[in-house]
Amino acid sequence: MNSNTNTKKKIIRLLGYGQFYIDDDVLNELNSIDNGIVKLLENKENNIDKSITTEFEKQLQLLESIVRQKGVAIGFDKIVSSDIVMPGKDITMKEARNLFKGEGIIKDMY
Repeated sequence: MNSNTNTKKKIIRLLGYGQFYIDDDVLNELNSIDNGIVKLLENKENNIDKSITTEFEKQLQLLESIVRQKGVAIGFDKIVSSDIVMPGKDITMKEARNLFKGEGIIKDMY
């Protein structure tokens, strides 16, 4: 099941940048970061300080960077359903807490 012929591409909508196809290896990398963000926000649930906010922003930027560098952009002329929606840079910490909990933004899909 690890052959390229069986690898399914997922579609990620990166708010502010469009949609991208990603493969399982990239999805696994993103999922690892996503899980780290969930832990970051859960561990300090009642105490969001500047260091937590800074680390969250750093990890969110890393997610964005990986998608943009390793994903394949889908043309704006195509309308396809997204498997995953990643928030934009303007997400508030309150919104982030609601989004990055449990399994995070990347659900068990592989």
